[in-house]
Amino acid sequence: MKKLILSTLLLAIASCSSYSTTDAAPERDALIAPTTQANEIKVASWNIAWLGSHEYNQRTEADYQQLSDYAKALDADVIALQEVESEYWARKVFGDDYDYYFSTKDWVQRVGVAIKKSQGFKIKAEEYKALDVGRVRHGMDITLTKNDKTLHLLAVHLKSGCFTDPLDNTSINAMPSTNDKEARRKEACEKLSKQIAPLEQWIDSHATQGSAYIVLGDFNRRFTQDMASNYSEDKGLWQALNDDGQAALWTPTTAVNSDCWGGYYKDYIDHILFSPTAKELYIDASFEQLVFKPKYTKKLSQNLSDHCPISVRLKL
Repeated sequence: MKKLILSTLLLAIASCSSYSTTDAAPERDALIAPTTQANEIKVASWNIAWLGSHEYNQRTEADYQQLSDYAKALDADVIALQEVESEYWARKVFGDDYDYYFSTKDWVQRVGVAIKKSQGFKIKAEEYKALDVGRVRHGMDITLTKNDKTLHLLAVHLKSGCFTDPLDNTSINAMPSTNDKEARRKEACEKLSKQIAPLEQWIDSHATQGSAYIVLGDFNRRFTQDMASNYSEDKGLWQALNDDGQAALWTPTTAVNSDCWGGYYKDYIDHILFSPTAKELYIDASFEQLVFKPKYTKKLSQNLSDHCPISVRLKL
């Protein structure tokens, strides 16, 4: 990772600017979570695949009801959303109890954040366009203030397709591109590598202030594999972002396997990254993954999502 002083200078010029059958549906009473205590908030991330006007979205009203039931079970106060086109589509799942903040990228797979109205946060929301290194998604930069405490959030959906490959220029240049599949994989690694700098800039801008900050969303990167490969910081995304001092990061997703769809993919690519100051707000053992009840089928994963929501609880 670039040193904090250099990253702060760079920041000054960076732009900020599933299945609809009855037996697949969850039992609503069993799924509804206990009410969150007044001094706690629940922060979540959920990629709801292709939730929008794209032809890939073939959901029925029964499917939306299932998603709504799972949203009630999640019962989060702040939710980073990926692949959701707009507030209209988010309301079909989460209803009217939230305020919604979405990126303006001209693509149905937008990044957004839903914030529960009843929490009474003072909210500042800005689109983080610096992540767009060429036909990729913007982030959402959210500042929440409550009880004289401030929490900074960056909601992201990074470039897909480079889940474990090294991200240094030498390795990427050596990747084959003799067919479309290889070429797409190489392009994915190139773009993910370019997204490191704006991620570092956002992190370092808050780290220099000792702020409580969290980066969360769909990173499309298996951090457990970055760690297992013992990558240097120019090769692994985790190593590139995780630095010293207030830029030292922690995430609960590297200590457990994903159980989504029966553990179809055991390594998380959705993550919630904490700064040291934010980690002090974390309620121990509060990390959860809300797992869909039916057995995996491709159709089910399209009607619900191929991602299960993850969440943590914080003292704020």
